[in-house]
Amino acid sequence: MTHLLLRLTTVTSLLAVLLLTLSGLASAAPQNSVSQPMVCQAVPVESIADKSVRLQATKAGEIGVESKSTRILSNDKAYFEGNVIIQRNGQWLSTQAATLDQQKGQIEASNGINFSDGYLSVSGESLFLDLNSNEARLYSSDYRLENVNARGHAELLSLSQQQVLLQDSSFTTCPGDTPAWQLRAERIEIDENSDFGEAWHARFELFDVPILYLPYFNFPISDARKTGFLYPTFDSSSNNGFEVEVPYYFNIAPNMDATVAPIYMSERGTMLTGEYRYLFDESVGQLNLEYLNNDKAIATEDSRYLWHVQHKTQFNDKLSLYLDGTQISDDNYLNDFGSDFAGRADTHLYRVAQLDYINENWTAQVRTEDYEILGDYLSPFRTLPQISLNYQQNKFTGFSTNLYTELTYFQNQDRASNYATRAHIEPSFKYRYEKPAFDAEAELSYLFTRYQQQSDDIRLDEDVTRTLPRARLQAQLHLERSTSDGYRQTLSPQIQYLYVPYENQQNIGIYDTALLQDDYYGLFRSRRFSGLDRIAEANQITYGLTTSLFTDNEREVLRASLGQIYNIEDSRTALLIEETEEPTFTSSNSEWVADINWAMTDEWSLKSSIQYDTELNSTRKSQTALEYRKNSGNLVQVSHRKATNILNNDIEQVGTQAVFAASKQWQVAANVFYDLTHDRVNDAMVGIQYSNCCWAVRVSAYRRINRDLEPAFNNATINADTEFDNGISIQFIISGLASDNRGLIDMLEKSTYGYRRPFYLSN
Repeated sequence: MTHLLLRLTTVTSLLAVLLLTLSGLASAAPQNSVSQPMVCQAVPVESIADKSVRLQATKAGEIGVESKSTRILSNDKAYFEGNVIIQRNGQWLSTQAATLDQQKGQIEASNGINFSDGYLSVSGESLFLDLNSNEARLYSSDYRLENVNARGHAELLSLSQQQVLLQDSSFTTCPGDTPAWQLRAERIEIDENSDFGEAWHARFELFDVPILYLPYFNFPISDARKTGFLYPTFDSSSNNGFEVEVPYYFNIAPNMDATVAPIYMSERGTMLTGEYRYLFDESVGQLNLEYLNNDKAIATEDSRYLWHVQHKTQFNDKLSLYLDGTQISDDNYLNDFGSDFAGRADTHLYRVAQLDYINENWTAQVRTEDYEILGDYLSPFRTLPQISLNYQQNKFTGFSTNLYTELTYFQNQDRASNYATRAHIEPSFKYRYEKPAFDAEAELSYLFTRYQQQSDDIRLDEDVTRTLPRARLQAQLHLERSTSDGYRQTLSPQIQYLYVPYENQQNIGIYDTALLQDDYYGLFRSRRFSGLDRIAEANQITYGLTTSLFTDNEREVLRASLGQIYNIEDSRTALLIEETEEPTFTSSNSEWVADINWAMTDEWSLKSSIQYDTELNSTRKSQTALEYRKNSGNLVQVSHRKATNILNNDIEQVGTQAVFAASKQWQVAANVFYDLTHDRVNDAMVGIQYSNCCWAVRVSAYRRINRDLEPAFNNATINADTEFDNGISIQFIISGLASDNRGLIDMLEKSTYGYRRPFYLSN
């Protein structure tokens, strides 16, 4: 047995060049390909290093050689024969015969060669390596990336320091002698200085059947982007007919790109969509446009469109700008076409532009905003603009002062003659006392508001001045104990007293005010309405209790809350109805509010909230979701929601949605939402996917309410026979060349009501 150690520091890195080759082929998918439905398990390959038990590890840059016999042909040339193993820098080359010429810097191997480095394996007939020119040629070689099972064959692999050439080559990620798919090319060139490789006379084969021929194409070998077509998508629905989308990507600059995608719909025509994105040191944003010139499915010949803009600029650490807005041509646009920027069940679109300045004690903001209500409702007012200034000062421990000022101009979207100017000043003084087991807060505010109004409503006065004091006292205990079963339990009872005198406000219009949502934490607000157009009087006591359970690693497994507002005096301030002497809220009809978040196990969770009227013995609003979630591929959720007197209608709905991986190859997703009030299915979807390491097919179907928001949206249309939109979609995915990161759970999220996790506040 012969062992040699030779110091050759100029030997090219065969591993680096071959990895460049294979990473280039494996990156042939476009930029929107992110993940594979299923990854083949790599076939274990016996390491050449396992065969060599005597060859010692070489130093960096040295070559170690092991063979059965050695002949020294000259001072600089040696011939090795019989189980020859050559090692350098963790790379191993196995062959039956090899010649090493140190003077010329050449290695020749024949009678079969095998190369391995733990990540890459190559086997072939022969190898020639020129160490001086850093060039290598491998003949009739099979290669394999062991971790991902990508493999292929090349009659010639010609490797240099900056270029890789493959002739008569193939690539696939499928196992077996007859792969489900493979890519063949007469010639492939990869330049180390380029982000893209080139292929000539390439053909794509499915089960050995050529289905696509390309005389020339290029592909990415890095994260660099390139202008060109992305993979098309196909869909079908009863509303739009057969759909096909063919996106084209523009790589404008390293910090800018755009995508233009025509979408052909057999029932409506061809829509053109576009997206432009940009990223600068201080700014980031995007612009989107969708345009359909003439919708064949409707009687009018009006064009239909959507535009969306989003922008953010951080000028410095104090000054920032934010824009976000979406506009549609008609109220039915979202129902007919859907959107990434609004849900099909959304009732309005929101647009805002604001400039913020934040200093140590000062906060200033200039903002414009408006809502577009979808459906036949009264048009809301736009804020054009609102200028606000907030000052806060903490001079002494526990004491703080605050001054909030606002000047706002409102204008009706449809009736420009209806407008108003509102000026508001709100100084407040607060004292807060905190201890580990107790905290308390006392706050006194004075609310001064002046309106100048121009309206068609004769009940609204031209000039209105409103002045209201507000007093608030709040206290909370923080109790804690260890339970016998190893949990840490916290108990936090709290109480609040709120006083605001009554003032008749029916001579003030509604410009930016709405009733706030009620939950446990909302009980302790100092206001019942958002905005300033209505300030509800209050002489009330709010009391509540929250308890939590924590594990020894501080994981909260349970949080339960219960609270109620007790009105000492009747409340008469209402939002939209005319105020009368009859009370709106009294002590006798005050509601209990309860919330619970319970992680019963690592897989089971429950979230529920309820508002219960003890006087009427009825539930005014409730929402419950019970979920089993083993992982992202296996979950089941059952939900129930109820609300009363929503636009003079009651809503009660049950739903269930699930994703189930029956095996590594088969996955199923489905949801259904049933309207108990009207005895009908509002939304249903089912999707089935088969996938293996080479390809996947996904079939999905849906049925959802076809909302028509253009006519008057009243009780008659709500309770009338409802039309439904039915659709089916088929997607075929090639793993390793094109893949889809939009899993089956994403199909649920994009349905009308959408999947929501019970414990996620971002829902």
